[in-house]
Amino acid sequence: MEDEKSPRVLVGCVTHDKAEAYLTDFLAAIRAQDYKDIDVLFVDTSANDEYAARLRGTSCIVMTGDASLDHSIKRVTSGRNLIRDFAIEKGYDFVWFVDADVLPQPDALSRLLSAGKAVNAGVCLMSLNAEGNAKVLPNIFKFNDAEKVLEPLSLGEMQGSSLIEVSAAGFGCMLLSSKVISSVKFRYFEDSMAGEDIAFCTDAKELGFPAFADTSVRCTHLVFPPGDPRNKRFMFDSYEKVN
Repeated sequence: MEDEKSPRVLVGCVTHDKAEAYLTDFLAAIRAQDYKDIDVLFVDTSANDEYAARLRGTSCIVMTGDASLDHSIKRVTSGRNLIRDFAIEKGYDFVWFVDADVLPQPDALSRLLSAGKAVNAGVCLMSLNAEGNAKVLPNIFKFNDAEKVLEPLSLGEMQGSSLIEVSAAGFGCMLLSSKVISSVKFRYFEDSMAGEDIAFCTDAKELGFPAFADTSVRCTHLVFPPGDPRNKRFMFDSYEKVN
């Protein structure tokens, strides 16, 4: 797949000093990708400059986010827009957003690229509220027309390897083309102070860029610090239906 015409990909990660425990594993997962035409950009939203200095020591691109913003969703949304603006300015073909606590498999990026979609997500498991209870579910959603709400897909719907159109997806592992990045800015829902990922997918679809998810890209999500046995709940191999 890689040749002189291969797409240039910017890996974007909005992070902060409280995520430092994940940094080594995160970089190892990114550097293990079998697609190599990538650069990594961290936006650090920490309150001081110490973590930014640590990040610069990784030889990645580092920008300082606006730590003065008074809510985490404001800091994350601002950070995503900094990554978006940098990608547009430097002429990248794709932005691959990966959260600091998400570890994609080595062929994750090449799989996402091969689909040729403007909005294409890998899948992570999260603790989500469903029917009044906290359940471990994929971070991809479809719109329930009857209830007029977004609902997470079930673990059973993750069986096999397929590319499926979805209403929205979390940005733990999300590939976006330059076309959609150029057309859509990041925002959040002010009434709930959340949902910059859902808002982006909604706005993109209105402009003709529907969201997809590749169920063969199954990321490890470290909800707890590395080595914590509770992380096992958020790994796909813990669920026989998904194997």
